[in-house]
Amino acid sequence: MDNKIKSQIRAEMVAKLFEMWKSENEDLGMITSNSFNFPIVAPNGEEGWAKITLTITNDEGDDGYMEREQYNDKVRNAAERKAKAEAAKAAKIKRDEERRAQKVAQLSKSGD
Repeated sequence: MDNKIKSQIRAEMVAKLFEMWKSENEDLGMITSNSFNFPIVAPNGEEGWAKITLTITNDEGDDGYMEREQYNDKVRNAAERKAKAEAAKAAKIKRDEERRAQKVAQLSKSGD
């Protein structure tokens, strides 16, 4: 896609996004031609800033769909790794508890 066309599309989309967010947040400001920011407050009262940036990529054809699939695969793999780690941790805790129970039983027998 031609850079001039990309710039025009980006400007239109940023304007739409800006107006959409402005209806939700009155303290909103442009910080570059393709991004804007607004203040946020965390539940604990801590303050910070959110920044929204729009980029028109050089992807062609189905590249955008492939990028989505890659992200979904990455998220799914991370969830699988986390589940395996949690299962391994639970198994270790169970082994440790059984080992402690055996030691207590042995100490009880030897103390008799």
